Amino acid sequence: MFDFSGKYYVSVDDKGRVVIPAPIKKEMGDDAMGMVTLEKDPYENCLNVYPKSVWQRRIERIRSKLDYNNRNHSRVLDSFYQRIAKVALSDKGRVNVPAHLISEAHLQKEVVITGQGERFRIWDKALYEQSVLSADDYAQLFEQCLGGSIDPEE
Repeated sequence: MFDFSGKYYVSVDDKGRVVIPAPIKKEMGDDAMGMVTLEKDPYENCLNVYPKSVWQRRIERIRSKLDYNNRNHSRVLDSFYQRIAKVALSDKGRVNVPAHLISEAHLQKEVVITGQGERFRIWDKALYEQSVLSADDYAQLFEQCLGGSIDPEE
């Protein structure tokens, strides 16, 4: 199981390549030299990056909820599959982000990679800074989503 965390400032080169930070590669273990799936997040202007095993579980959940023969489901699937790309991590730890995903996520030269548990995300630096929750907003959402404390003793 993966547990990506942290925040790393990197850049996108002229060919659309992003160097994956060492702590992220270390967390990936053997998957660090394999394929990853890039997905334009449906809610945020960023890319979600999934190791192969995590992507496989995600796609199975999505397929179990959507029916190709339902018009609305089919439209969602069309948009979904147009906003993903499977790419290899190079031996230098770089990922080549396709131009259409750079455009979809509004990535400029300076980007931020953030861990989010089983996936990590690639954000345009300016868009990331606009999206960061204040400490008070984080506390409110934490309580709203998790009901306050998540410690078992409390």
